Amino acid sequence: MNSKFNVKLSWSFYDWANSAWSAIIITFIFARYFVDVLAPDKDLGTLYWTWTIGISSLVAALLSPIFGSISDQSQRSKFWLILSTLIYALIALSFWFAQPNGMDLLFIIFLLFIGNISYEISQIFYNGQLKLITTEKNYAKLSGFAWGLGYAGTVIIFIIYYGIFLLPNDPIFALDKTTYENIRISFPITGVWILLFSLPLFISFKDPNSNTLTSKVNIKKSFNQIITTFKDLKKYKNIIWFLIARLFYMDGINAIFAVAAIYATLVFGMSTTDIILLGIGTNIAAGIGSWIFSFIENKIGSKNIIVFSLICIFIISLIILLIDQKNSFIILAIGLSSFFGPIQSASRVYFAKSIPDEKKYEFFGFYSFSGKVTSFIGPILFGTISYSFSSPKLGMASLLVLFAVGLLILTKVKNDRRVENML
Repeated sequence: MNSKFNVKLSWSFYDWANSAWSAIIITFIFARYFVDVLAPDKDLGTLYWTWTIGISSLVAALLSPIFGSISDQSQRSKFWLILSTLIYALIALSFWFAQPNGMDLLFIIFLLFIGNISYEISQIFYNGQLKLITTEKNYAKLSGFAWGLGYAGTVIIFIIYYGIFLLPNDPIFALDKTTYENIRISFPITGVWILLFSLPLFISFKDPNSNTLTSKVNIKKSFNQIITTFKDLKKYKNIIWFLIARLFYMDGINAIFAVAAIYATLVFGMSTTDIILLGIGTNIAAGIGSWIFSFIENKIGSKNIIVFSLICIFIISLIILLIDQKNSFIILAIGLSSFFGPIQSASRVYFAKSIPDEKKYEFFGFYSFSGKVTSFIGPILFGTISYSFSSPKLGMASLLVLFAVGLLILTKVKNDRRVENML
């Protein structure tokens, strides 16, 4: 049932849908709008933004194993995915009302906080469904295709926004630039985009064992199951090392996503148009990288894809810190992005091949936990150092340590040629 082509395509299109939140809200448009327009000044705006993203990621990480266990217990991943998606999509829609002297800044921060938690929680249910819709030998191709589709979707939504609302001197819709309507329109577009392209998965995917589905959730049982899994972790030493390594390198990647537009604005003086064009270029590169590496991943191994991507990310990031030319930054940023898709897709595939089927959502809860429990460190580290020393470059340099530590720990993770024998 779930192995049908339409379900796989619908599952992939959820990446197309949800990438709009991370691209438009977290990384490019809303982040810069928050710092430049809504905050009292840019330094405080950077501090507020990075702490909000950091703490919301921490809360999501702490909740992830619980929601994963609840999903395994109830066998209702579809319900939880729909609920969490509705929350962050509607919050994106509400940001249309986030204007100077309009919506209270603290309320905006609160909405951003809840929206980001909902987005992160939704990934547990979405990632876990990978094991239900395809076979292990096709994990890499389907995961890579979905990541690439997500980046392609981001490019399309950028082009729609830029081509219709920002670029024309005489746009189709008369939007008031003095109240930033030409920028704020991107937020409801994002909300509608998420809802529209999530619908195919919501309609086509069916939870297994439908005769055992229950609307009741036993929180105590979920906690007990998590405790049992923790006690059994000694059986999964290779997974533990992998999750610890991922904890560090995903901290660095998530921090870059959270502060990329802010860094480009503060260091290179990039305008909203520059940021959008940069977003289009980086997402095209990331999508192409995801698709290319997905075809060779089975041959060379998911771990090798992760290691190679990490080395390239570290080197390119280091070079970016040494330049002052905007055009050079754009070229290097696009090159850097070509490794973001592969490393995330390969991480998901490596983990999916390593975990037991009967605890897929709970384990993907731990997967989300490892990717987010310390993710507050990256944004907060960047924001605090940048604010304290008035140096975004120094703040960015601190993130390289996270990549280096993650790469070092990966040396203890076994190759995934026959990962089922490594548990």
